[in-house]
Amino acid sequence: MNISQIPLQVEALIPEITLTGFASLILLAGLLKLKNEVLVWSSVLFLVIFAFFIPSFEGEAFNGMFLNDFLTIYLKLIIIIGTIISLLVLTSYLKEKLIRFNESIAFILFSALGMMLLVSARELISFFLSFELMSLSIYVLVGIRRYDVKSNEAAVKYFMLGGFSSAIMLFGIAFIYGATNTTELSLILKVISNYNPLILIGLGLFIVGLCFKIALVPFHMWAPDVYEGAPTPVTAFISTLPKVAILGAFGRVLVEIFRDYYIDWSNFLIVLSIATMATGNFFALIQKNIKRMLAYSSIAHAGYIIIGVIVGTQSGFNSVVAYMFIYTLMNIGAFAMVIAFNEESIENYKGLHKFHPALAMAMLIFMFSLTGVPPTAGFIVKFNIFLQAVKAGFTWLVVIAVIFTVISAYYYLKIVMYMYMKEPVKLPEPIYSRELEVAILICTIGVTFLGILPLFLI
Repeated sequence: MNISQIPLQVEALIPEITLTGFASLILLAGLLKLKNEVLVWSSVLFLVIFAFFIPSFEGEAFNGMFLNDFLTIYLKLIIIIGTIISLLVLTSYLKEKLIRFNESIAFILFSALGMMLLVSARELISFFLSFELMSLSIYVLVGIRRYDVKSNEAAVKYFMLGGFSSAIMLFGIAFIYGATNTTELSLILKVISNYNPLILIGLGLFIVGLCFKIALVPFHMWAPDVYEGAPTPVTAFISTLPKVAILGAFGRVLVEIFRDYYIDWSNFLIVLSIATMATGNFFALIQKNIKRMLAYSSIAHAGYIIIGVIVGTQSGFNSVVAYMFIYTLMNIGAFAMVIAFNEESIENYKGLHKFHPALAMAMLIFMFSLTGVPPTAGFIVKFNIFLQAVKAGFTWLVVIAVIFTVISAYYYLKIVMYMYMKEPVKLPEPIYSRELEVAILICTIGVTFLGILPLFLI
C-alpha cells in the first residue's frame, strides 16, 4: 500500500476503530466494579457523540473495498439509534434478572460494530467477516442467561442454524469467486454481464444464507423459539438491527451489482415474500404468548420489506431503508412495553389501561404502527413500499400484501381490545425505570412525529 494512502484508510475507519476500543473497555469494566448505571449511561453518551462522527468521512477506501456514502451513513445512524434504545431497554431488564451488565453491553456494541462494517463492505470476504462478527455477538447475547434452560436452548438452536446458514453463504461466495476470479464487488460488476451458471448458483446460495438471518420463509424456523427464549431486550435487538444491516448490504448488492440477473433473483424473492407474509400472519393469529406473536409478526414484516428489494430500483431500495428505520422504532418499542408490563401472556393484558393509561396508550401507538394505521409512521413507510411496487408493475403483489396486512390487524388490534375493552384478570406488576421510560418515549415520539410529518422520513 502506498504510504500516502494510509491516512485515508485510517480516516475512513476512525468510527469503527473508536467503537472497537470503547466496546473492549466496557468488556474489561467488570474488573473495576463500576455501578451499572455508569456503564449504561456512559455507553449511551458515547454513542450519541459517536453518531456525529459517522458522516465525517464520505467516499471509498481500501481500493474501493470500503464505502461510506449517504445511504451507508443513513444505515449506520439507524444502527446507532437502535443500539442506544436497546441499551436503555436492557437496563431495567438486567436489574430484574441479575445478569452482568458489562458483558451484555459489550456484545451489543460488538454486534453493532459488525453491522456498521457490513453496510460499508464492498468486498465479499470482508462482507462475510463483518457478518460473522455481528452474528457471533448475537449468539452470546441470546444465551446470556446462563441458568435459564429456555435461553440456553434458544442460543444453541440459533448458533447451529446460524452456522449452517453462514456455511451456505460462504459456499455461494466461493462459487461467485470461481466464476469471476475476484471477490471485489466493483470488479464483479465488470465481468458479470456474461451469463454464467456458476454465478447464478453462487448468488442463489448467497441469498439463501442471508434469508436465514432475516427469517424469510422457509428459512425462519429458528425465529419463534429464539425470540421467545432470548432475554426480551435481546429479542428486540435481534429482531430489528441485524435486518437493517443485512437488508441494507444485501439489497445494494442485488440492485447495483447483480442487476443482470434481476429476473432470476426477483422471481425467487417473490415466492419467498408471499410465503413469508402468509406464514408470519397466519401463525401470529394463534399465538398466546406476546413474544411469539411479535416473532411471527417480525417474520411477516420481512415479507413486506423484501418487496422493496424485489422492485429492483434505487427508489424501491430507499423505501426499504425508510421502512427499516420506523420498523426499528416500533418493534423495539413494542418489546419495551412487554418488559414494562412484565407480562408475556396475551390474556393478562386485559384491562391494563385502568392501571397504567400512559403505558397502554404507548402500546396502542406501537400496535397501530405495526398494523399500518394512519397517521402513524408505520402506515407511511408501508404505503411507500407498496407505491414503489405499483410503479414497477407489481400491483398484484401489492394486492396480496394488503390482504395480509388486513389479516395482521386482527392480532395487533386484539392487544388493544384486551387493554381497553376487557376486564383485568390479574393485578399487573410493571417494571419502572428511568432508562426504560426514556426508551419508550423516544420510540413513541419517533413513530408519531414521523407519521404526522413524513417529509422528514421519505
